[in-house]
Amino acid sequence: PPGQDCVIINGTAQCGEACQHYTELNDNWLSQYNINGNSYCSGYYYSPEGWYRMFVGQTSAQIPETCVQDSRCSSYNRLQMTQPHPTQYNQTVTRSLCYSHGSYCCSETSSDTIKVKLCYGDFYVYKLQRLPGCYTAYCAGNVLLLITKSSKI
Repeated sequence: PPGQDCVIINGTAQCGEACQHYTELNDNWLSQYNINGNSYCSGYYYSPEGWYRMFVGQTSAQIPETCVQDSRCSSYNRLQMTQPHPTQYNQTVTRSLCYSHGSYCCSETSSDTIKVKLCYGDFYVYKLQRLPGCYTAYCAGNVLLLITKSSKI
């Protein structure tokens, strides 16, 4: 339906407006400020494709657009966006990702893309793809909203 997005879960289409129907992704180990090293293997790479809202603690978070330092997000392969977040409410954009390995920033571009939507309430939701395997994570950082004046009602 118009204004809704659908994902297939167990062979059934589940549809809804992304800013209202998302899964919360709230694990402090995903934080770009987590310095616990590369020891954690996320169960989230088994998660289905779908819309997610990221948190670090009680604070809304976003996937970084800049390099994430080595040994952060408790993951060896750290994913970041290569283009900016949307700046207008209800705008959905498709963004490329890149991997940072060790001290190498964006050393490899991912063939996968994600969708990002700016929601009223000043948070982002992400239509994330299934991760390729262990020790790979979407990192989460502080939300830095740059909203254009023309986007407010």
